Amino acid sequence: MSIRGACGVVFGAAILAMGSLPGRERPVVTTAGEHVEQLESRVAAQPTDVASRNELARAYLDAESPGLAWSTLADSPAAQRSEPAVQHMEARVLIEQGKAKEALALEEKVLATCGGDPSSPAAAPGCDFWLIVSATRRASILQELVHAGVQDTVAQPEASLVAYHNATHEARLAVAQ
Repeated sequence: MSIRGACGVVFGAAILAMGSLPGRERPVVTTAGEHVEQLESRVAAQPTDVASRNELARAYLDAESPGLAWSTLADSPAAQRSEPAVQHMEARVLIEQGKAKEALALEEKVLATCGGDPSSPAAAPGCDFWLIVSATRRASILQELVHAGVQDTVAQPEASLVAYHNATHEARLAVAQ
């Protein structure tokens, strides 16, 4: 084969390789597509809307993109980073990233801010009944996970299942008279 022929083969291979490279933008999250785009637009238009930001982070988590969810919450205005609803969502992201100990610390912080008693009036703005109940439930599960030495529930499914069962198992006694 001549030099000219070899150069032609190399040039042809380069053209074929470039043809397979992505030439256009593609969505990172494809499973929720239009819904995620609408949420992204809403957050871009109203960056101080905590509910929209949390909903976008939840959509990213549902699409198995915890990094995008974390970035969405990390871009919150500084005043919102300490809000219980944002910290509760951050804890969920940390669980998805295999950081149970850090998630537990955040949930305990949420409960300390909110008072931790769902039957009493909320101690801080943003502490509603469902947030307190969810944080309490998640904190008890995370305590069992951390106690069992589980950081990543995906990496340790058997130990996670045992810890989850221990946290959610309830025994009720009734006294017969």
